[in-house]
Amino acid sequence: MTNRFWQPQRQLLAANYLFYFAVQGLTVPFMGIYLDLRGFDAPQIGTLMAAQMATAMVSPYLWASLADASGRRAGIAKLGLALALTGFAGLLFAQGMLATGAALMAFSFSWSGILAQLEVLTLSSLKPRTELYSKVRSWGSVGYLAMVIAAGWAFDQWDAGLLPWIGVGLLATMLWFTLALDNGDESHGTRSTGSWLGIRWSRVALYLLFAFSLNASHGAYYGFYVLYLQTLGISESVAGLLVASGVLAEVGLFALMPRLLRRVALDRLMIVCALLALLRWLVTAQVSSPLGQLPAQMLHAASFALAHACAMQFIHHEFAPGIQGRMQALYGSLAFSGGGALGIYFSGQLWADQPGRIWQLAMALAAVSLVAALLSRGLGYNRRVAQQAGEPPGRCADAA
Repeated sequence: MTNRFWQPQRQLLAANYLFYFAVQGLTVPFMGIYLDLRGFDAPQIGTLMAAQMATAMVSPYLWASLADASGRRAGIAKLGLALALTGFAGLLFAQGMLATGAALMAFSFSWSGILAQLEVLTLSSLKPRTELYSKVRSWGSVGYLAMVIAAGWAFDQWDAGLLPWIGVGLLATMLWFTLALDNGDESHGTRSTGSWLGIRWSRVALYLLFAFSLNASHGAYYGFYVLYLQTLGISESVAGLLVASGVLAEVGLFALMPRLLRRVALDRLMIVCALLALLRWLVTAQVSSPLGQLPAQMLHAASFALAHACAMQFIHHEFAPGIQGRMQALYGSLAFSGGGALGIYFSGQLWADQPGRIWQLAMALAAVSLVAALLSRGLGYNRRVAQQAGEPPGRCADAA
């Protein structure tokens, strides 16, 4: 069973997830301390990282529209990765805020279009057993886990000036694996088709509000968590271990994900994600020791990983194949990048005066996501993945 599952396409996709999220494990927790080392203050760091994520609000839909129209998702991923490598290498030469911002935005413009293509290719390769998505996606968690530990140790031994060099190496290695990736079901260049008609936009709007607010609540974490730990006297290497503990919990949750998705309705999982995110930011704000921060980090499995898995299932089962790439991009643009940009920007403004207030903002945003999840349940969105097996995406009946 295991050997049959790991066919070459899925192996390549797992390798792509591994290196994609290794890059995330390098940049998400540590970009703030890299920019701090470069001499930028907190509002400037918030602005630079928000600009990077704001760029990612626009570009994924452009890349996904091209992929949906051409049917060449693997080719789009290869092109995007090559351009992302070029943009990230610009950090090696950038001087000053404008040049650094340009390099980050150039990287983000191409990088943010890659994941949506990987997600669609992965779900396509798993049909009809899409609940096994986590078996492939969990390799991304492994990459993130390994990188936050390794980078935290390296930056503690030397400094965060190594970040661009490590990033270029990771991106070049990922490109090597991506070159062998094919289009799967679209290997003959057939174009995907799909209609926007018949979509329950009230459900979609509430889901996007839920995801936007939940991701925005993570803005303080993405931009300033390691810097926050430094104010508590916690080193980069210990900070890396704390971040890694959250990803380790994420890996464990991914192992349980197929059962969860078959047995628990998505609306209930959304409520759980929002509640645990609220608890996570409360604990983060209240404790000052590494041991006290550990439970908050373990909740990353729910506030991020479970929420992301719900998003993938929502998109796959709510929309026809020909528009799934664009919906993946819309989710990435509005919910992940848009929410993250808002959270990071306002956290940067709050950090300058009272660092602790960034967690109050995070809790408020998590509360908004909880309200959206509760309203979504009121619309009757109580689907389970197992109840939709064999039904065309975009035309699944509600559970009784």
